[in-house]
Amino acid sequence: MTGYACLWVPRFAAVALVRSDPRLRGQPVAAMTGTPATRSVLDVTPEAWACGVRPGMSAGEAAARAPGLVCRDRDDAAERSAAAALLDVALATSPRVERAAPDRVHLDLAGVTHLFGTEARLGARLARMAADLDLPARVAIAGTRTAAALAARATSGVTVVPRHGEPAFLSPLSVDLLAPSPDLGECLERWGIRTLGQLARLPTAALLARLGLPGTRLQALARGADEAPFVAHAAPEPCVEALALEWEVVAFEALVFVLRRLLERLVARLALRELGATALILTAGLANAGVETRRLGLVAPVRELRTLLALLRADLEGWTLPAPIVALALEAETAPLCAVQPDLFEPKRPSPHELAQTLGQLCALVGRDRVGAPVLGDTHRPTAIGLTPFGGTAESPPPATRASLACRRFTPPLPAAVAVRDNQPRRVAATGLEGPVVACAGPWRTVGEWWTDTAWSREEWDVALPNGAVYRLVLDRATGGWTVDAVYD
Repeated sequence: MTGYACLWVPRFAAVALVRSDPRLRGQPVAAMTGTPATRSVLDVTPEAWACGVRPGMSAGEAAARAPGLVCRDRDDAAERSAAAALLDVALATSPRVERAAPDRVHLDLAGVTHLFGTEARLGARLARMAADLDLPARVAIAGTRTAAALAARATSGVTVVPRHGEPAFLSPLSVDLLAPSPDLGECLERWGIRTLGQLARLPTAALLARLGLPGTRLQALARGADEAPFVAHAAPEPCVEALALEWEVVAFEALVFVLRRLLERLVARLALRELGATALILTAGLANAGVETRRLGLVAPVRELRTLLALLRADLEGWTLPAPIVALALEAETAPLCAVQPDLFEPKRPSPHELAQTLGQLCALVGRDRVGAPVLGDTHRPTAIGLTPFGGTAESPPPATRASLACRRFTPPLPAAVAVRDNQPRRVAATGLEGPVVACAGPWRTVGEWWTDTAWSREEWDVALPNGAVYRLVLDRATGGWTVDAVYD
């Protein structure tokens, strides 16, 4: 079937509030808008609707209709997250998706339906994936986007309009589904036009003469015609979950509790995209109008909730903020998941999840700047050895061209007391070693970077002690201090 599916979430603003706070499930909730003096109902949950609360009511009237009503201000961040999640559901089914509104997306089903068997199965899959992301969506499939959108508004659950059966399906539906302007609605009411079929059968020329272009546009919609070409969504949006808090977060455990809710939704969306998180970016809005951002890099793509939560918790311990948190946003940088065992004949690799968790715990314990792979600096200074994050682009040192002893450096070098006679070291005393020098070679003097603050002037000696070990001694000629720099294997 070459057609379109419409995925629509009714009462979107209220659904976004419930999605951001699962404790509101099953309760009458109203999304409010306006200033404190003109606060009114924007959207309601089905439970609030059953109590008689309607959009447009004042806060006082809504509270009188439903004494247990939970009134929350409209949360733009939560709505953006819900809209992005709805788009992820659609993109997991079809590569061509059009965002018609924050609460509605259209899917081009050309070449897709046969992957799922039937249109009914495809629609049920869309509804199930949306429900997994706490989005109670309606799904309708028809030959045009307009017919699918009208069917989704007029019915509940999953609806499949028979092929070429759009006129018969749309005919008995109410004109109010088209949301005509007050003037047009009043005119149609006077004419006795109450269904889409009645509007579709009116002579187009006469309708144009009396109502103008708005009237003919409304008639085209009543016939199920699309107004504009299909415009596919260009690129996937960042995977972000956000919410504004009704209270100030000042305790660490309360922050972890909220982050778990955000991570649950983020992981579900990553599963739809078949991706893992390579980094998590936490943005905290503060009560003093400030914004704090923290980035947690991961050694491998991860999509496991328990692992991500443990890494976030370890990374955030000791994080101090100048004011309480009133809003949170969590973004995932994504990449395909790594294969743990790509070849049957290769040795088993460590689990990326366990490796990422171990490195995250190490970073939290000793600091992120102290965990990584060693890398040589672009200088001749012997101590210019730094760290690069695992998975970086550090180049391996060139292979040795001749046989040589392996040298293990002490980081930092060990301060030493060296007795010198005849311009040669004769006795060494340092932490873990002490004794007379039985043989020595040197000195090797190096000088460099005299034009910077990192200038050095070194004198190096290789000395053998009675215990059979050979050490590298270094004299800092600028300060006159001795250190044990390395030991030879």
